[in-house]
Amino acid sequence: MKRKIRFYLVLCIIGLCLAVTALALRRFSISDIVGGMMMGGGSGLCAMALVQLLMLYSEWKHPEEARKKEIAVKDERNTAIQRRAKAVSGDILQWGVMVVAWVSIGLDAPLWVTLLAVSIFVLRSVLDVFLIGYYQKVM
Repeated sequence: MKRKIRFYLVLCIIGLCLAVTALALRRFSISDIVGGMMMGGGSGLCAMALVQLLMLYSEWKHPEEARKKEIAVKDERNTAIQRRAKAVSGDILQWGVMVVAWVSIGLDAPLWVTLLAVSIFVLRSVLDVFLIGYYQKVM
C-alpha cells in the first residue's frame, strides 16, 4: 500500500513539474505545440495520480467496501459481462469508423482521412479473425 502511495505521489509531482515547466518556458518562446503537450500531459498525469490516491484513501477508510469490490472484480460472471460489453463496444466503434469514412467521402475530405478510417476498419476485422483463431486453440 505504501509503495502505491509513493508511486502515485511521484507521478503527481512529475505532472505538476511538467505543467509548471510548460508555464515557465512559455515566456522563453517555447512553441505552443510543445507547451500544450507538456501542460496536457502534466495535468493529466497529476489528475490521474490524485484520483488513484483518493481511491486508495477510500479503500483504507472503508476496508469492507474494498473487499466487496475486490470480490466483485474477480467474479466470473462480472468478468464475462465486461468481456461481452467490450466486444459489443468494439463492434459499435468499428461501424462508427466506417460511418466516419462515408461522411468524409461525402464532405470531400482529404483522401488520407478516408483511407485511415478504412484501414482502421480492416485492421479491426483482421485482428478479430486472428483472435478468434487464437482463442479457439487456447480454450
